[in-house]
Amino acid sequence: MSRAPGILALWRRAPSLSVQKGSQTARHTCLSEAPLGNCLLSVYKANPLTQCFLFCRLDQVVIHVGALSLKESQELAQHAAEIGADGIAVIAPFFLKPWTKDVLINFLKEVAAAAPAVPFYYYHIPALTGVKIRAEELLDGIQDKIPTFQGLKFSDTDLLDFGQCVDQNRQQQFAFLFGVDEQLLSALVMGATGAVGSTYNYLGKKTSQMLEAFERKDFSLALNYQSCFLIYFSHLGFGVSQTKAIMTLVSGIPMGPPRLPLQKASREFTDSVEAKLKSLDFLSFTDLKDGNLEAGS
Repeated sequence: MSRAPGILALWRRAPSLSVQKGSQTARHTCLSEAPLGNCLLSVYKANPLTQCFLFCRLDQVVIHVGALSLKESQELAQHAAEIGADGIAVIAPFFLKPWTKDVLINFLKEVAAAAPAVPFYYYHIPALTGVKIRAEELLDGIQDKIPTFQGLKFSDTDLLDFGQCVDQNRQQQFAFLFGVDEQLLSALVMGATGAVGSTYNYLGKKTSQMLEAFERKDFSLALNYQSCFLIYFSHLGFGVSQTKAIMTLVSGIPMGPPRLPLQKASREFTDSVEAKLKSLDFLSFTDLKDGNLEAGS
């Protein structure tokens, strides 16, 4: 199995770094159950260098266990609990879709019940699932049916829906982790409590600086950071194939090609990425090639 970059999470109110494994960036739908389970286990049985990075630098490991098959999702949830995951996240099934809030909650409830002691997050990404149930609607009464429910990974550009989720959460019992990297600053204004995204694998330092500027209320500097990200995203993109190529570039670790039907990024793309990252002073992790774990701190 080729290496799959995890999805790094950044939290607003503490210098916290977490990882979400087995999710969209790791192409969970392209993996069979055994390789996916091995991918999850690899977080805990890594080589010494990776163990040092994970256990010295990561505060939480949240594992995505969503699948088209309820049984498979339950088995992955049980596996995540057995290896000590700090949380599980679940995407909506997207071939035979749940078309109502109650049907979706019933599916999520059955998955959560397979790991009753593990905090549970719903991964809301309607552009890929086609499940158009609004997140704000889903939150109403969900903890009564899923006691371990802790919040959302909200990967949608609908900031109205996101803002209504935050407004409904006035007691602050849920976490709202925003998943559209290029809109993070807007989500912070709306009340996001953290962010989960693939680009934080290589733009994490700059994103953390944007979060710090936002917390200091230096909105002009925060906007400058977000504008740089927008320039990068608009010119180069940030899909799975691109992310694997970029992670190979900045880490020196061969990530391998993506699985079909995705195509490997071209050499021309990699060269243009390197030039753009250097021009924006975004190559924070370059020294990792020499084993320097502090390069991205």
